Amino acid sequence: MTEQKARSDALVKFFLTPEVTSIIPVVVVAVAATVLNPIFLRSSNLLTLASSLIASWGLLAIGQSFIIISGGLDISIGTTLSFAGMLFCFLARSYQPLFLCILAVVAVCLTMSMLNAMLILKFNVTPFVATMSVSYVSKGLANVVNYGADMSLAYGVRDSVLRFCDVFSVKPLGVSIGAFTFIFLILFSQFILQKTAFGRKIYAVGDNPRVARIAGIRVARVRAACFLISGLLTALTTILWVGYYSGCTPTQGNPWSLITIAAASMGGISLKGGTGSMFGLLCGVILMALVYNLITLLNVDANIQNIFIGVFLVLSLVLDTIRREKTLGKNI
Repeated sequence: MTEQKARSDALVKFFLTPEVTSIIPVVVVAVAATVLNPIFLRSSNLLTLASSLIASWGLLAIGQSFIIISGGLDISIGTTLSFAGMLFCFLARSYQPLFLCILAVVAVCLTMSMLNAMLILKFNVTPFVATMSVSYVSKGLANVVNYGADMSLAYGVRDSVLRFCDVFSVKPLGVSIGAFTFIFLILFSQFILQKTAFGRKIYAVGDNPRVARIAGIRVARVRAACFLISGLLTALTTILWVGYYSGCTPTQGNPWSLITIAAASMGGISLKGGTGSMFGLLCGVILMALVYNLITLLNVDANIQNIFIGVFLVLSLVLDTIRREKTLGKNI
């Protein structure tokens, strides 16, 4: 009986490991989507899905994952993208050179990420409150840029900006450049986390900052570096998105912060910090994109779509708690 119970516990732990829990929902949702709407399996739909949602959410989620693994959280990523994208379009429509538009995006994203880091690490503001405050600042600035109206780069810009949009709208093998960039950065980020001293420090800081500090790790510096990485990835996502769609809206990325958090958690990255992998994140991003694509194909009302995002956030929190209790033996 004891041996049977041990096997049962081992089986439960196996199915609750991040790798398994991140793959199973993807398979289930993919099968359900195929049954509910055959259009889902069309190559045009899958390629569009990979080119837009997976690429954009994925790049942001990589930065979010670095922050979460180190023990933090950032709910301002999406609104920062909205503001940076609107600023890029505003400068381009003001006939400014391309390099200045790109430089402005990088400066905005790094400023917002470092502001988050300063509030959290220097003034000891909780990550939720700090990043929520920065999120509202970014959201307000995004609407101020063009009085809340969308901006297009289809006309009224320099030739260099038009060529920029032409380059990033190209789809090698039917997939956007952003999707290829996402896959490359997933692999590169996994290498950093698993094979470098910096990656091991990130896990150590997220798992137990006090012990990490005693071990000689500069906790604040590691966490600030994670925010810096996230800021750079937000800038890259903004540039790729604006180039791909030749424009931006002031509310474009507003819900994406919560989506990246849900994707990271569903992919096995614990919101408590210290655990997770980029392979799991990849599955989490694909899962969220599949669900969003499915409810879009089913013509679900936009307001109801927000309910699905909220449900997945709740499920990710519950799953994170169960996983940690069963696999790590922690009393959460």
